[in-house]
Amino acid sequence: MSSDETYPMFEQFLQVWSRRRFFKAVAASAVWAAFRAGDVECLAAQPNSPRLSAQAPAGPPRKGGQLVEGGFADVTTLNSLNTLDNVSTWIIILLGDGLLDITSAGELIPALASEVPKPSADQLTYTFKLRSGIEWSDGHPLTAEDVAFSYRLMFVPETKDFISLFRPALEQFLSSVDAPDPATIVFRLKKPWAPFLAEYGRIRIQPKHMIGAVSPKALNTHPFWSAPTVSSGPFKFVKWDKGQQVVLARNDRYWRGPALLDGYVMKLVPNAVVLAEQLRTGEVDVAQPDATAWVSLASAKNIVRKSFLLPGATWYVYNLDPTKPSYKLFGDKNVRKALQYSLDRVRIARTIYFEQAVTGDCELPSVSWAYNSHLHNTYPFNKNRAEELLDAAGWVRGADGVRAKGGTKLAFEILTNAGNKVRESILVAMQGMWKDVGVDATPRPIQNSQLVAQLTSIRTFDVMLRVALANSPDPDELLGGFFTTSGTVTGGLNGMHYSNPEVDKLIDQAAATTSPSVRKEIYARVQDLLSDDLPAAPLVYQKGVWGINKRVVGWNVGPYNTTNNRPWIKDVWLAGTK
Repeated sequence: MSSDETYPMFEQFLQVWSRRRFFKAVAASAVWAAFRAGDVECLAAQPNSPRLSAQAPAGPPRKGGQLVEGGFADVTTLNSLNTLDNVSTWIIILLGDGLLDITSAGELIPALASEVPKPSADQLTYTFKLRSGIEWSDGHPLTAEDVAFSYRLMFVPETKDFISLFRPALEQFLSSVDAPDPATIVFRLKKPWAPFLAEYGRIRIQPKHMIGAVSPKALNTHPFWSAPTVSSGPFKFVKWDKGQQVVLARNDRYWRGPALLDGYVMKLVPNAVVLAEQLRTGEVDVAQPDATAWVSLASAKNIVRKSFLLPGATWYVYNLDPTKPSYKLFGDKNVRKALQYSLDRVRIARTIYFEQAVTGDCELPSVSWAYNSHLHNTYPFNKNRAEELLDAAGWVRGADGVRAKGGTKLAFEILTNAGNKVRESILVAMQGMWKDVGVDATPRPIQNSQLVAQLTSIRTFDVMLRVALANSPDPDELLGGFFTTSGTVTGGLNGMHYSNPEVDKLIDQAAATTSPSVRKEIYARVQDLLSDDLPAAPLVYQKGVWGINKRVVGWNVGPYNTTNNRPWIKDVWLAGTK
């Protein structure tokens, strides 16, 4: 059925339910009930939705005004040296730049550095030259010493008390960082490392003159990470009202030139439904409301919609630590395969994501150059196959319908971040599908900061639903960061505790290889191994869904800068008032 045919069905559906009632009050259980009953069908995006070219009328750019971006998960830190948290990164990227940047298509471009450097002949040395005249917002020069200071905090033994998610990789590959003069930085590697520029050349530089005298241990909890006093990006920090908003003001010393906007506000709202409402009323200018609002926003005359596949995937990950109770449930990969066969992911993509997602079985997103489109293991919905695998694994249905083995029930909690109605609805859908094969799953939404802590340090979870978005176009970011044994350390991203020596070896081999074609072959093998082990089961590849007020000009967001670098932000301007 085409989207032209299905949209009127949806409109009729909304007339019965009342549009406002549906989008404002619908709960996860209601979505599931409708889903099971077949009431909510194929809510495709309208094919003739306006594009960004239909934004505010052309004219000379205007200076001034404050842009409000909406969100519903709070920032956890402004420490660029120890976070990959997407929400925190929204703000961090506005406060500072790295040596390099990327375009929305994932192409590396220079930022603080004057050009993207080539490696030395032996592939072991990268020499960067800084642009001239770069200043911090307080007028202090930004020099190679700031760069060397920032990187040394993340890998040298003398700073081991400073916690950084990047330390495991940098310790393994980076030998030294030197600043022979104020404009030159020299990185020396222990061995060839193909992902270096794309993954680690974009880390935001921090000011040595402000925090260089603080001990590495004290720096972990230093107030600079919640209220930075200087910045080098298009904006400078004003205030962070936790749970409410982050306010920034234009940095007139920005090296690209002052931004046209006077200021930027990240405004927090309770959930995605409220976010969509505030887009409609003009209380927020730009936001990612979520797929449930995609159709409803089509009628908002003041909004331009934009969607595109993101460089990431929605996974549910298992806690495979042999010392944790969850290992009794998920230690057998056939159980993990059964759970994946139990899920009708096509219907989840169609109904819960309103077709703003597609299914897939790779840990790499389909937009990646290393995506394996010929996996040996795929998991189309097959309830009978799921039950066969669970029976063979010794999990037997009890009188209550729940399977058990050796006195242990196949029962667990599945976490996600509270406030995201799409993900909360997915949990309820997964609960229902798993119940059909004798599995007792309990959804438990928690605050985003708690979810990040569960993955990186606490690690008492059973199963976690999360979105992994690639900030880098290099496949090593997702595969090396989440699936190697080195990532199991406290602070690392492998909170699953997944460990496969062959995967470790292949990922290291790919990172040490400079030929893209050879790397692609190696990563294809890695994806095959992961699709067999299923430590993190891909659910869908989702689209980035944006609502942009027509008064906002130049919001050129794309796949690789939805939660990442926004080199165009300086030129964003506001045409007219709200």
